[in-house]
Formats: sequence, C-alpha cells, structure tokens
Amino acid sequence: MTSSAAPEGSGMQAPAEHPDLEAQVRGLAEAAADAARLAQDVLQRVRALEAELLELRAALELRETERRRSPASGGGSAGWGPHLTAIYAGFTDRFRGSTAEVTAKLATYLPDVRRLVGAGGVLDLGSGRAEWLTLLRDAGVRARGVDTNPAFVAAGRARGLDMELSDALGHLRSIPSDSLDMITAFHVIEHLETEELLELLEAARRVLRSGGCILLETPNPTNLVMGACDFYNDPTHRSPLPPALTEYLLSALGFHELEVRPMNPNTLRSAPGPRDDAGSDLRDLVQQMFFGPQDYAVLGYKP
Repeated sequence: MTSSAAPEGSGMQAPAEHPDLEAQVRGLAEAAADAARLAQDVLQRVRALEAELLELRAALELRETERRRSPASGGGSAGWGPHLTAIYAGFTDRFRGSTAEVTAKLATYLPDVRRLVGAGGVLDLGSGRAEWLTLLRDAGVRARGVDTNPAFVAAGRARGLDMELSDALGHLRSIPSDSLDMITAFHVIEHLETEELLELLEAARRVLRSGGCILLETPNPTNLVMGACDFYNDPTHRSPLPPALTEYLLSALGFHELEVRPMNPNTLRSAPGPRDDAGSDLRDLVQQMFFGPQDYAVLGYKP
C-alpha cells in the first residue's frame, strides 16, 4: 500500500486539513443573497428617486403653465394664482358686467353663427360664466367650451353645458384637423404673451375646416379710458392689443377676409351738441376717443 505521506527528505509539506466545502457554499450563498438584497434596495431607491424627479418636473411644469396662463384661457400673466382663482367669479361680475349684460352683447354675433356653423360646431376658448355657450345651446347650435377655472366649469356642467377643464392651447392640440366650423374667444387674447397667441392662432387654423371662422373679442385701446385705465382692472391682463396688430397677427398666421368690428360703445357718453357748433368736429373726436367702442372683434377665415 502506498503511503500518502511525503517521503522523508523529499522537501514536500503535508497538506493542511481541507475547509468545509458546504460551509463555503453556504457563506457564498449568504453573500450572494446579501448582494441581491442590497441591489434590490438600491433599485427601489433609484425608482423612488425617479418618481420623485418626475413629480418635481411635473410640479415645475404646472407652475410654469400656471404662471403663463390666464383665468380665462389658460394663458396669462403675473398676478394669476390660487387666491385670484377663488374670487374670480365675483371679480368677473364686478368688472365684466352681469350675465344678462354680457349675454345681450354676445347676442350680436348670432347671425355670424347661423351663417357659418353646421355639423362642425363651435369651440369657445375661455368660456368663463358660459353666457356664449348658453346662447348657442338655446339657438340649437352644437358648441362646447374650455376653461381653466374649476368653478366656472362646474357651474357650466351643472347647467348641462359641454365644458372641459383645460387650457385653450392644449385642448386645440387634441382636436383633429379640419374639424371645426368656428372658434371663439371673448376677452382671452389680452392675457397671452405674443408667442402663446401665435401658437394659439396656428393651432386654431389647423383645426378649422376650410372656410371656418375664428372670432376674437378683446378690449379696445383706441378708447383712451379703456387703454389707459379700465384695461388694468384685471391684474392678469398682459397688454392691450391695438386692432391693427390683432388683424395683422391673424393675417400672418394664414387667415384671410379679415373683418374688424368696433363693439360696445360706452352708454354713458354725453349727448351730441348742435351740428352747426364750431367745435362739433372736435367734440365728436373727443367723444369717440373717450366714449367710443370699449371692445372690438376680429373675424378671420381659413382659406
């Protein structure tokens, strides 16, 4: 029988006792499990950080959107925020006029609707208290509106109106091309920065059918009281838009057959004097500048 011991004088050392292989395997398995748990913890932390980052990004985007948007349209200016949102309905009653007064003014546009609107219907941007949508519904016209003020939207829906809580530009971008007969926006564009307004006009042109109409009404700064004072009653207004500028912007974005309509003269204007008075021309000019149309509308058509 051959001995396992190294021959004497051979210079070879006897091997040490072998470690327990099972213990080594168990140790390696435990180390692997610890590594897996650590990797899982790291993965969960990464996912939590990604979710937090997405939330922060969404919050920043929402803050930026709210900074830019107005109470009517979803566009806007400094001064717009949750406190003004809470009181804006009362603010509108005080400075825009009663629902009955606004309805009477808007009714002058119904002949345009009857002339233009068919199955494509009307989309109203910044519907507010929804006087226009109510008029259209009562006239049997298919119409829907969007607004960023939850109170206005809830009130409109309670009256059976088709209203969506959304900003104007985002809603327009969700609509198929060449699908609407008419887009209206009453006292919206004065809340928008120039780039926002151009984006809005571009989106509106895309969704209108050929021959479709956009109707924009806004305060008239050629009325000096409006341009120098009353316009700034609303802290979310950006700046007055002269009629020639609004007309040009519509033209630049591809609308044609443009029509500018002076609207809503001041009912407190003084009575005219005798026409043979030497100062009658000057008096007419002053009355026009101080008591003339407080608003104007621009209508443009998609070729």
